[in-house]
Amino acid sequence: MAPLPEVWSRAALDTIRCVRRDPQSHPRRRRTWPQRLALAAGCLSSLALVASSAGLGYVLRKAERLPRVELTGVLDAPTESGGPENYLIVGIDSASGLAGNDPVRIGRDVTLHSDTIMILRIDPASERAALLSLPRDLFVPIPGTGTSRRINIAIEQGGAPLLIKTIGENFGIPINHYVQVDFASFRGLVEAIDGVPVYVPRPARDAQTGLDFPIAGCRMLDPTDALAYVRSRHYQELINGRWVEDPRSDLGRIARQQDFIRRALSRAIDRGARNPGTLDQLIDVGLSGVTVDSELTAGNIFDLGRRFRSFNPDSLLTYSVSGTPDTVNGAAILRLNEGPETEATLSIFRGGASAELPPAAVRLTVRNGTGAAQQGAEATAALQGVGFNATVSGDELGGGADGTVIRYPPDQSGAADLIARWLVGGARLEPTDGAAGIELVTGVDWQGVRTTAAPATSTTTEATLPAATSTTTSTPSTGNQTTTSQDLASFDC
Repeated sequence: MAPLPEVWSRAALDTIRCVRRDPQSHPRRRRTWPQRLALAAGCLSSLALVASSAGLGYVLRKAERLPRVELTGVLDAPTESGGPENYLIVGIDSASGLAGNDPVRIGRDVTLHSDTIMILRIDPASERAALLSLPRDLFVPIPGTGTSRRINIAIEQGGAPLLIKTIGENFGIPINHYVQVDFASFRGLVEAIDGVPVYVPRPARDAQTGLDFPIAGCRMLDPTDALAYVRSRHYQELINGRWVEDPRSDLGRIARQQDFIRRALSRAIDRGARNPGTLDQLIDVGLSGVTVDSELTAGNIFDLGRRFRSFNPDSLLTYSVSGTPDTVNGAAILRLNEGPETEATLSIFRGGASAELPPAAVRLTVRNGTGAAQQGAEATAALQGVGFNATVSGDELGGGADGTVIRYPPDQSGAADLIARWLVGGARLEPTDGAAGIELVTGVDWQGVRTTAAPATSTTTEATLPAATSTTTSTPSTGNQTTTSQDLASFDC
């Protein structure tokens, strides 16, 4: 480990000695790009978040050693200081850095493939962040080739410049910075933060990745488990005595990856901010496995971390675009589902000032407030049908005696208003201090969900980057749904 800054106290050094593990008793294991991708962001965030207490000069000197890629003339110009910016984060599926006998090399070559493509939009002024995942099988025109291919082929054919151009021409999304995470790097990240906790609602398996979770509940993923979990495209759950595969394949994997990222960020920031030894490990691992554009300086990273020093990873908004499965020349692809919902999602990352908060950005729990049979479950299904991240959470008998009510944290009035506009009979809005998230209780006036939302009566649901919605800590009922048809963030661990 590199020499530590003089500003760290003896107590901090004692802490490092306490947490340092015997390398013989804890051999390092390899991990996959989604782990590294999630933790790369956590590493960069942690680096900046604690720089002022750990020795700014020390941290900046280390951060300046990040490998760089020259993208001058390719990236969109940086915004004015404090303005929203988009970071393209690419997970590179390459086995070039792995040992020759590593089992992960089976079936792989050394060609670069962008196995994961994410766009992180950061708005420092409002301390908000949103993450858009683009499915790797999305079928799009590749600029300059005269053909359409799966989007993940762009980086293989033309590197980062072609991928950036492909995203810009197909989706109209500007890219201000580029972050690349290599498959073979980040060996020590999961170990440095002592694992990542996830909730497994049911026993799960995937023979292709080796995933085998025989017991439901909270599970601390070690590097081997995390590798199997975030790579799983044939994720199966034991439902009513039979194994049911998640029908969404890559889209289902995206849902699990986004939940993993949120939890890994929380873990990395928590451990890195409170333990100088862990922070130093995270920085060193980030240096070995992250490549950034030449315009992203250590000063930029530190300034970003300073602005986001109070950011809660649970408030990270996550999005994906939907697609229809198809086959072209024997290859499985996804054709983008165009329409208002897709446009609303893309507009957030385009920076359109008039973009309305889409239902997909709103999480809520639903309670049956009347006792009518299946009312809570049916209301939840209807809200999910128009795009909301809704989960059913039991009954609240008598809670709807005065009509349907929406309780919400005061800073989520826009999201609550949007929900009410989708209800046939509307709802009474109750801002509630200390509420963990948005909760809808069906009432005696419940009439169902509209086919389109009623017009907005104010601008509360409009923003360049929508206000984050909080998650609840209750354990929702799983019913007969596969896990990825639910909101994984609603499961507390």
